[in-house]
Amino acid sequence: MDEEQMQVLVTVKAYPQPSRTYGETVCVAGVRVDTSASSWIRLYPVAYRDLSFVDRFKKYQILKLGAFRSPSDQRPESYKPNISSVILGDSLGTTHGWRERWQHLDSLAGATTSCELLARQGTPAAPSLGLIKPREVIRLDVEPNDAFSEDKQRLAELAAAGDLFTAERSVLEPAPYRLKYHYFCMEPGCNGHTQTLINWEAGEAARSWKQMGYAENELPERLKQKFFDQMCAVDRDTYFFLGNQHQHPKSFLVLGVFWPPAGSRPAPTLF
Repeated sequence: MDEEQMQVLVTVKAYPQPSRTYGETVCVAGVRVDTSASSWIRLYPVAYRDLSFVDRFKKYQILKLGAFRSPSDQRPESYKPNISSVILGDSLGTTHGWRERWQHLDSLAGATTSCELLARQGTPAAPSLGLIKPREVIRLDVEPNDAFSEDKQRLAELAAAGDLFTAERSVLEPAPYRLKYHYFCMEPGCNGHTQTLINWEAGEAARSWKQMGYAENELPERLKQKFFDQMCAVDRDTYFFLGNQHQHPKSFLVLGVFWPPAGSRPAPTLF
C-alpha cells in the first residue's frame, strides 16, 4: 500500500482509549490543506502519550506526514499515519478574528447537517466527519463518567507498562465526566440531537482544575461554564465537529467545538 504525503491541520484530538490491537491510542481528525479544496481526514491510531514532548502536536497545528489508506476502516476519510514521518508546522492562532483558521474551515463549516450525515450512512462513501452549525444548543448535561470495564482497565494497564520501544507511564484513566450536548441542527424539521463530547480538552479539564485546588462539587458547573456558557454564547459563531464510530456508523459524537467570534467569518468573494 502506497504512502501518501500530505499536510493536515489538526482540528480535534479525541480522548485516549485503550485498544487490544494498538495499546493506548488517540483518534485525530483534521483538514487536508495540501489539496485544492479543504477536505476531511481521520488519522488513527496515534499513540500520543508515547510521543516525546517536543513531538506532541497541538490543535490547529499543521503537520506534514505520510499516511496510508486504512486497511481496516472503510470510511473515506480514514488513514493510518506514519508517525515517524511527522514534521510539525505552524500553529494557527486566534488573532484577526480567527482568520487563519477560517481560511481552511470556511468551505466546510455548515456544509452539511447532523440530520444529513445520519441519513447518508449506508450509502457509498458516506461522509463520517463534518462541521455542523447548531441552530440552537438547548443545554449541556454533565454526568459522572463510567469506569473502564475490567477488560479495558487491563488493556490500559498493559499499555502503561511500556515495552522495548515505549517508556512506562501513568495508567490511563477514563475522563471523570461525560458531557452531552442537546441541540437542533440547521436541517428543516430537525427533531433534535443528543451527542457526547469526546475531545481530549473536555476530558482533561476537570482533572486539571481539581489539581489546581477546585473542589469536586465545583467541577460540573465549571465544565458547563466553559463548554456551554462560553463556547455556545450568543457572541460566538459556534459549530460542532462531528464524527461517527467505525462499528456504529449511525452513532455520531461531538469531537470538538469551533467557536470563533460572531461575525468573524470571511465574506464570500466572487472569485
